[in-house]
This record gives sequence, C-alpha cells and structure tokens, in this order.
Amino acid sequence: MEIPETTPEQGAGSQPSPVYDGSWENKGRSLPAAAVLGLLGIGVLYFNAQTILALLGVFIAASASPGAEVGGNFAERLVAIIRLYAEPIRLALLISQYLFMLYPAWWLVKKWHTRQVREYIRLRGCSAGEILLAVLATLAVIPFSEYLTAQLIRQLEIPDTLFKINAELFTAYSFPEFLWLVLVVAVTPGICEEIFFRGYAQRTFERTLKGKSVWIVGIIFGLYHMQPLGLLSLSLLGILFGYFYYRSRSLLPGMAAHFSNNFLVLWILYRSPQPGGVDLAANQPVPFSWVLITLPVALAVLYLYHRITAPQRRRL
Repeated sequence: MEIPETTPEQGAGSQPSPVYDGSWENKGRSLPAAAVLGLLGIGVLYFNAQTILALLGVFIAASASPGAEVGGNFAERLVAIIRLYAEPIRLALLISQYLFMLYPAWWLVKKWHTRQVREYIRLRGCSAGEILLAVLATLAVIPFSEYLTAQLIRQLEIPDTLFKINAELFTAYSFPEFLWLVLVVAVTPGICEEIFFRGYAQRTFERTLKGKSVWIVGIIFGLYHMQPLGLLSLSLLGILFGYFYYRSRSLLPGMAAHFSNNFLVLWILYRSPQPGGVDLAANQPVPFSWVLITLPVALAVLYLYHRITAPQRRRL
C-alpha cells in the first residue's frame, strides 16, 4: 500500500487549517512527544477506569444475586460466570470509552493544540463513495486477516476453549441484546476509538511524520487491544482505518469501516452462519480459497479509493 509523504494542510478551495493556540503549541514542543504522551496517559486512564467500573458492576450484580451458582469444569464455570456478569462488564465498556477515551482526547486537543477541535481531528464530511469503498475494502480484507490469525493459532496449538470464553461476552441470545451489543461494540468504538487513535494520535504524528503515521498508529491500535492472538488482524485493520483517514482527510470513512467490521463479528456470533459448511461462530478456519477471491477484491477497492481521494488530497 503506497502512502505518499506529502500532506498539504491547505490549498486552493481547502478548508482553513486550525489556529494552533494550545499550550503545547505555544511552547513549541515536540508533536510526536505529544502524541506518545496522549496515547500513554489516556491509555492508563482508560484501562484502569474500565477495570474499576467493571469490578464495581460485577460486585453490585453479585450482591443482588448472592445465591447464583455455576457448575461444570473450570472452563465451563468461567464461561457461565462471564455470561452471568456480562451486562455490568458491557456497561463498563460503554461508559469508559466515552468518559475515559473520547472526552480526554477531545480535551487534550483543545488544551494542547487548538480550540478548533473538530477541524483538528477532521470531523468533517466526505463523499458517500469514499465511505462505501472504505466499508467494502474492510469487509473484503477480513477473510485474509482471519486466515493469518487462524494459521498463528494452529501453529501455537491454542485450545478452542479460550475463544469460547472470549466470545461469550459478545454473543447475543436475543434481538434486543444484539442491538445493545451493536451500541456497545460497534457504534461506540467506531466513534471513540477513531477520534482517539486517528483524530488525535495519528493526526498529531502526521504533522511531522506524514504517511509513516498510518503504520505507527495502526500497530499501536493492535497493541492497545491487548489480544496477542489477534494482534496481526487488529494491526492490519488499524493500518487500513488510518489509510482511509490519511487519504480522505475525514474521520467518517474509518468510522464506517470500523463499525462495519465490529458489526459483522457480532452478527456472526449472533446468527452462527455456516457458509460453505464453515462454522464462523465456532472459530473454524477460513478456507484459503476465500482469501484467493476476496483479497484481489480488497486490493481493487483500495486502488479505487486511492484514485478517488487524490483530488480530495490536493484540495485539503
């Protein structure tokens, strides 16, 4: 994927650049340092606050039903416990993303960089074609990323029980529960994580590192999720979302792609489809034939995205 190194902030017919009147800007400090400190500071705040909220929610739920018991072996008990306390954990995920990721990132831009936060993070419109192509490219890349993950899991001989435990938190057993999970797992990360990772971190790195910011923040995005087995696929998605942001100069394509990816995962866990006899919900490996079909499609769609965003880059 070729990422040009020129990133003009302003040109003929462009929107004006924000006025950099924040405290960090006024002191002429390093922009990469601002991005790194933002990632570290908000990361520590987010993970600790989320853990505290989740534990508090589980404690309240356990106090409300002290007689709840689960049986079976260790793995079965763990799955049952996660299912029993899924709601307070999900609520903690929802609250922490808005209060301890989105709000601090917004505040940091306003405090350190500029009061024109929307302009800085590029919360602006773009063409419907850009959004559609971003979504299609993301969906077409998924079989390839899942195939890579499956090969890693096979080499490491990871037991399926671990995936059942992880999937239980995001599996819906009714349509209302599915809609609730869409809000928690698809809508909220599509907004909060994109504003934090792309709108703040990548935007700040980009001002000095240009196209390298896509790769840096994409890998950090994968690491942030703390899922070693999913690091390859998550980093690939992070790079993809960053590329959409870099080319379009808008958060919207990445937001739509992020939402679509997470929505598809939830839908697979909810409906348990078996296309071609492959049980996707049971984490069966994706056939290589799927990769041979979808990967060229993904590359073709990315090429179209690259072409239609070129005039946009010249304007912005």
